[in-house]
Amino acid sequence: MMMKGNITKHTMSKAEENETGRLVTRLTSLPGNHHHLYFTSSSFTANNRQVLFISDMVQGNPNLYKLSLEDGETVQLSDNRNGIMKSYVYYDGKAYQGLAKASPSYSAATNRLLYIQDHKVILIDVETLESEMVYALPAHVMTGFTHLSACGRYACIPYLSSEAFEVGSGNPFTLIRDRVADRRLESKVLVIDMQTGVAEPYFSHQGWITHVQFHPEDHRTILFNHEGGMVDQRIWLYRNGRIEKVRDQSNQSNSLWVCHEMWSKDGSTILYHGTRGIPNDPSMKRNESTEHAASFVGTANLSDGTYSEIEFPQHMTAYGHFTVGNDLDLLLTDGIIDAQSIHLCRTDWLSGQLTYERICHHHSSFTVQDVHPHPIFSHDDRYVLFSSDAHNEREKGHLYLVELDEAGKKI
Repeated sequence: MMMKGNITKHTMSKAEENETGRLVTRLTSLPGNHHHLYFTSSSFTANNRQVLFISDMVQGNPNLYKLSLEDGETVQLSDNRNGIMKSYVYYDGKAYQGLAKASPSYSAATNRLLYIQDHKVILIDVETLESEMVYALPAHVMTGFTHLSACGRYACIPYLSSEAFEVGSGNPFTLIRDRVADRRLESKVLVIDMQTGVAEPYFSHQGWITHVQFHPEDHRTILFNHEGGMVDQRIWLYRNGRIEKVRDQSNQSNSLWVCHEMWSKDGSTILYHGTRGIPNDPSMKRNESTEHAASFVGTANLSDGTYSEIEFPQHMTAYGHFTVGNDLDLLLTDGIIDAQSIHLCRTDWLSGQLTYERICHHHSSFTVQDVHPHPIFSHDDRYVLFSSDAHNEREKGHLYLVELDEAGKKI
């Protein structure tokens, strides 16, 4: 049986995009479902020579791996034999057992990876593979995405009572949201100081919190969300001991969908995107008229609370995500412009102008979380990493890498 430390090798293959002329490298080749970490965490090691990813290629159990971009050599980092742990997004998992697939978060500064397995918070050194349990979660709680601070010292973990997940048949996304609202359930946001071992809930908030992100330079400032699509307010900020709204949705919650918030690299701004003219719930999108829908990408200024939004043409309403490079003007998206491609966007926030260029097609089905492409930049903005099921069984991903040349970066 393969365990932590075992080495396998993927055969990398390259293909040229007919339209763009760029080479797209498929990094994974072995059978299984392979995808990188959620995009609020980098999957690139500090030197951009390895990528971290999740795969169930050993007996169907998801585990964490590192893959060399030089030769495809892959090292298993975790030793999970209990399947998928039930949490946000992975509603069909086992309660309190297995790998929480939404949980991994990586610190390039310390080369350490945080994840939740069997209801325990584990920290592993990606180089030495030494690991330690840093916290045992309380009984009967459900988690979401975690986050490591930029310095790697602090871990942030949201959780709420498992009562929220006790719903019947139907769409768990909306059922859990409604149960949380009806019962006024609170989420807690836990912060662990992994140097001292002190763990304390920084705050509680009524609502379903699934995304948390430390400020890039201040672990006491935390960006978080309210999950569920059609919520009164999506983006929130905890700072100076107080909770405040980001991109206030007051009086617009029935016609404004806002989602996928993330920090700019310097922490001065919060990037987000959304859609106007339809209920802000993705599960309702196909049931509503899109005649007057308008997609946009926006930034909220942390210092004064002002925001700037750039609107796309009305036909550009495909579901997707935006991620940011080292420069706030440099963005990636796997949707919006069209449903089949990765686009590189250059924005001028002052003038409200945006230009874009197709990097490549991803042709992913988008049907489950694991095959959302979630394109991310390498630390130097030279490479783009994404996941797709285009060359695998439906709903099972492969990893892909595209190199950006200077001409491509300066569109």
